[in-house]
Amino acid sequence: MARSKGIENIKKDLTGNLQQDFNTFIRAALFDLSNQGSKEYSPVDTGFFASSWTAGTQRPRPDEARESFSPWSSLKPNRKGGRAIGSTVQPRFINNINYNFKPFSKVFIGNRSQYAARALASSNSEIPLYVQNVIGIKINEIFTDKKPKVAIAEKGLEGGQGGIGQFADPKKAFVDYTNL
Repeated sequence: MARSKGIENIKKDLTGNLQQDFNTFIRAALFDLSNQGSKEYSPVDTGFFASSWTAGTQRPRPDEARESFSPWSSLKPNRKGGRAIGSTVQPRFINNINYNFKPFSKVFIGNRSQYAARALASSNSEIPLYVQNVIGIKINEIFTDKKPKVAIAEKGLEGGQGGIGQFADPKKAFVDYTNL
């Protein structure tokens, strides 16, 4: 999916695409591990563990106690395999990360909660299955030169440019959003 014209720009274009895909993958992995997708991978008792996923060029240290952060500080853990009353998952780091990681650099995805090792080993944790099965699927979906395109048809614009097929009507405009 080259952006610039001319073969002399191919290295720059491919590097840019690879960097964009790499950062998209990191964000998608954090999104999944924070249970923001359709399936929960991280075990949830109070929700602090699922809220504490981050990424960086240095290994994240599990140095943050649940008791130090609201709203989790006031929750009493259930520890019986279910959610504690009032548990909540609010990702704390996903939107604060500068997603400008370079291709081929080491990026660590980890958890900042003090009890991360216990939570990973929990029988309620789906994280090992995520790493074994879902990561490969995500890589194949994201690292491709065939990006999905989203198109929106809008009605009611007189003298519109028209389009193809159902958008050939000159009274309708066709808006194409690419590279989302």
